[in-house]
Amino acid sequence: MKVTLDEVAARAGVSLATVSRVLGRRGAVAEATRAKVLEAMHELGYSRSTLLHDAPRRLVAVGAPGNPEHWQVQVCTRVAKALQDHGLLVTRPLVETDPEPLRIAIDAGAVALVTPTLTSLHTDIPCIRVDEQSATTSDELGRQVTGGAQTDGTAAGGTATNAAAAREPGGPAGPGGADIIAARLDLGGGMTTAFEHLRAIGHRRIGLICNDSGELAVQLIRRFLAEHPARNLGLTLEDWIARVPKSFSGGSRAVLELKDATCTAVIVQSALQLHGALHGLRNRHLQVPRDMSIVGFGDSPTMKFTGPPATVLGLDLEGLSNALVAATLNTLRISSTGLPTVPPVFRPRLIARTSTTAARQ
Repeated sequence: MKVTLDEVAARAGVSLATVSRVLGRRGAVAEATRAKVLEAMHELGYSRSTLLHDAPRRLVAVGAPGNPEHWQVQVCTRVAKALQDHGLLVTRPLVETDPEPLRIAIDAGAVALVTPTLTSLHTDIPCIRVDEQSATTSDELGRQVTGGAQTDGTAAGGTATNAAAAREPGGPAGPGGADIIAARLDLGGGMTTAFEHLRAIGHRRIGLICNDSGELAVQLIRRFLAEHPARNLGLTLEDWIARVPKSFSGGSRAVLELKDATCTAVIVQSALQLHGALHGLRNRHLQVPRDMSIVGFGDSPTMKFTGPPATVLGLDLEGLSNALVAATLNTLRISSTGLPTVPPVFRPRLIARTSTTAARQ
């Protein structure tokens, strides 16, 4: 009868993660604990499959937030595949909302966390992530723009000005955590792009539908208030922000609240909320874009087939993924290719479809 790792863990009186670390020869395990695991394996007659790699392989956690957007899931999938192609083991814990999955991954021997979240997670291992562009220092404001993505110039003196990181990406991946900013999202620039598009077709009363929690929602609200074309007109812009759960029903309710607040256009954070907004307007016998123009944040395959197809702020998923992979390989000293002293900046670009049109007079 085949002996399982669960049985080995039970016999040794340790966790399954500890048995995994002993077998994979990764992570810190006390010598006495290692001896107990090996003794339990011998007593139970456990034999390791010859199909398993005997050489130690480093484990990397690639995690999206607990309630991720489509673009965050896609970035994680691309990053995980690329790291596996470089011979790394990958685990996919959800992060930000619940610390337990990440803690389990670290206990299992994860040497780094890679995530497209916009907030520091204060981990015990290096955290390679993205950040919002407004978090840059004044040295980083000069940048070259190429298409939808921006690549920042080098700060004066050629030194790294990544203020959010406790160490440079090329530093050792040993004990102790630090934020390593691999790329920045220019949410302010993306919000400006959406506002410019809507203003050009006559909209001034523009609302925002966003999640009622999460760092991305916080950043979107901040940029919405800072970039709104009516910010200097003495209006209460908070009345045009609907914070709702990331759900179909949340979007359906929010769009009607903003319609009642006289908004003629809305920017929507989540695809689920956008689908709900379309449904809510239809139920009130209103039409998109005649009665309400809608711009979504982040593209996905379903956005082309909404009724009507949704205008969105699209993200450079390949660029974001490549930046995270390059920073990870550099941090783990797998690649000797140097990284830019200032992380690349990616500005969302407008993909105009038919959910926006000129405001009714």
